[in-house]
Amino acid sequence: MKNKTIAIIGLGLMGASLGLAIRKGRLPYTVNGFARRSQVRKAALQRGVVDQVFSDPGEAVRDADIVVVCLPVLLINKFIQKIRKDLKKGSIVTDVGSTKVEICKEAAKTLKGTGAIFIGSHPIAGSDETGIESATAGLYSGAVVVVTAKSGSREGAQMARLWQCLGARVVTMTAQQHDQVIASTSHLPHMVATILVDTVLGSNDHLISMMCGTGFSDSTRIAGGSEDIWHDIVKSNSKNIIKSLKKFAGKLTAVIRLIEQHKHGQLKKQLAAIRAKRISWKELSDAGKA
Repeated sequence: MKNKTIAIIGLGLMGASLGLAIRKGRLPYTVNGFARRSQVRKAALQRGVVDQVFSDPGEAVRDADIVVVCLPVLLINKFIQKIRKDLKKGSIVTDVGSTKVEICKEAAKTLKGTGAIFIGSHPIAGSDETGIESATAGLYSGAVVVVTAKSGSREGAQMARLWQCLGARVVTMTAQQHDQVIASTSHLPHMVATILVDTVLGSNDHLISMMCGTGFSDSTRIAGGSEDIWHDIVKSNSKNIIKSLKKFAGKLTAVIRLIEQHKHGQLKKQLAAIRAKRISWKELSDAGKA
């Protein structure tokens, strides 16, 4: 039986890790890749990320049964428009973008009449490092992947099976639900981490820098993410991010008031309750990955 073909558009951290995972897991796919830069194409072949790599995205997707667009959020639909005429009838197009409403809406319009269908994906996995050199075959193992598909969708079930074969835990929800939830669980933490870095290190004081320990490092690791990627995320999910930031600002203001009013006993109780929530979440999270 002939292998199906999967085309990966973009061979950075997410795309290259996907190729490595598929090939290491010996899934029944021939892996095509597209990368704009020749050095990335060369590295993809040397590292075994793909079976074959192309400088033209149309050539990469021409025979593909599944196309995964692994590009920054605001580039995803631009590339779907580029490859539209080259897509095989009956193929599934997906992405790895961390916002979904605008992507799903525009992609559905773009693919209308092509015979291809768009199913949104968002692997909640990643790193503050970027590029093909940071890719690992285990990036998606144990990660939650959101698939935005209608209940009973054959294509949605097919995408869910692919991610599950890579060791991911799949959650199906609407694009609207996804963007609301992810604004709190991912986008808010990133914005808070960047603000924390600016607050502490904004003065460029060498002594302050020396005094930053593992707590500061752990709390701000994600602030090392690409500003290009995060510009696109914030722009495409701004309403939900603003809502989450305002909620956070309210909680922060309440803590400031407790400290100003010397209500240290009340603050201690609040800290204990929050600590218990964190411990409970960590136990559930670890159990889910086991």
